[in-house]
Amino acid sequence: MTRLFGVSAFTGKVVLVSGAGHPLGRALVRRLASFGAMVVAIDTEAKAMYGLAAHRPDRIETLPLDLADPEACLILGESWGVEPLHLVYDFSALSLRNDSIGKVAERSEGLLSSIAQGLRVGMGRAIVGLPGDDDGAVSGMLGAMVRQWNVALAPAKLHGVMIPQASKHWTATRCTSSGDLMLALSHPITRALSGGGVLKDASWAEVTGKDEDGGS
Repeated sequence: MTRLFGVSAFTGKVVLVSGAGHPLGRALVRRLASFGAMVVAIDTEAKAMYGLAAHRPDRIETLPLDLADPEACLILGESWGVEPLHLVYDFSALSLRNDSIGKVAERSEGLLSSIAQGLRVGMGRAIVGLPGDDDGAVSGMLGAMVRQWNVALAPAKLHGVMIPQASKHWTATRCTSSGDLMLALSHPITRALSGGGVLKDASWAEVTGKDEDGGS
């Protein structure tokens, strides 16, 4: 990433990462903080978020919120709704567990509606990670949401990234590879790329092992 793009482009940027408890979210929060960005990390697990902030307390702020809850969205909106946001990454759909499709959509919709003004003011870039489910129900619904919100967020841009096997086998190598794609999409070198589209993360390979934090 350093050789290809120049990470100085992220220095001083205000970045929000939802679903920061997912291995890809955790890895990206750490990388962005190391690049000099100010990162707001959001997930439902308070203990995990506090542990993440401990890596760079000067650059990582945490908000333990469930954005399927309207009150949580109100808190986020009051905290960051009008602040200029340069980058937003939403990985809340990648850990489906037992959540319904509606609950998955509520989190992403809640996030985007809460910070829409900040993204517009910052003329920012938002990336939504879409799980590559077998029947396409979740990814299809969220893909439609990406197209609709890209229009609503203008002049900011919204991109979707389809991630096969999104809930499995997040090794450190995979986190770096997928993270590179996320960073490339939000880097100034891709500013000519139109929003509203869904790309596929081709970095996935059938691998097994431990995730980047040592969990299975």
